[in-house]
Amino acid sequence: MGNKKSTPGFWLEDSGGRSGRGRHEAWEITGDPWRLRVSVIRRFCSLALRGHSERAIDILKDLRKICALEDPEVQDADSFLVDQKTAGYITRLNLLLKQQDPESLQMECTNFIRHLSPPASVCGKKRFDFMSADFRGLEALSLCGAMLKDKELLKLDKVLDANMDTMTHLDLSYNRLTDSGLQRLLPTLQKMQTLQSLDLVGNYLRKEAIDGLVNAMADPSAFPCLTQIALGNNYNIAVMPGSMCELLLARWPPHAREPSLTELATGQVTIVEAVDDEDYEDPDIAALQLV
Repeated sequence: MGNKKSTPGFWLEDSGGRSGRGRHEAWEITGDPWRLRVSVIRRFCSLALRGHSERAIDILKDLRKICALEDPEVQDADSFLVDQKTAGYITRLNLLLKQQDPESLQMECTNFIRHLSPPASVCGKKRFDFMSADFRGLEALSLCGAMLKDKELLKLDKVLDANMDTMTHLDLSYNRLTDSGLQRLLPTLQKMQTLQSLDLVGNYLRKEAIDGLVNAMADPSAFPCLTQIALGNNYNIAVMPGSMCELLLARWPPHAREPSLTELATGQVTIVEAVDDEDYEDPDIAALQLV
């Protein structure tokens, strides 16, 4: 008789047999996408360390699909990977599995899990109370890991509206924001005159959300200062289209050194309040520092 075990985010079906042959593993995102990916990495590590190399390789192939790295757009010359680190981790795990280096493989799995998970400082954080503080005059707002859902966006919208002319950085990573939720926020976001960076990592967003952002950014008056958008670790967003990179680049500060499109897509840029240029000595101009 077969049996069925369950773990948050995926199902493991065993068809029986001592050798484990014939076992089929089916993965389905039922909650936070990052949780499923972490579960798959743990499953891969467990199989690899117990010597089940063939099954571990199959799990690694599944992981590429779950991270949307099998999407044809990943190979598109006009698109850019939003999370090159994830692709790199999978490549290295495949190599370490072939080299039969269990210690290094386990360490790589641990680092991969840390990369895909929310910062430890926000794990287990209580839900955010929008009424507990004065939200006027904010330059930056981090709601990372605040467990925001679409139904709470009306309160967030009011906070953003109150800081329309001051906020430069908005972090909405590792919440439960969906495509429809982002669509509801767009009218307010695109009117924010000073917003430079928007972090949407680790939500419930799909590729369709990018279309909405591109359409909104096509208007030069929308998001006038937005130069960075982080999109990784969502449902199936693996790449940033070149059109979005070009729109971000069009908003880049005129006296700052322009990044490459790949750097824009992967968030490898930071804008700092300094400039090091003998031909221009205005301290208020935002300069680009590559990291």
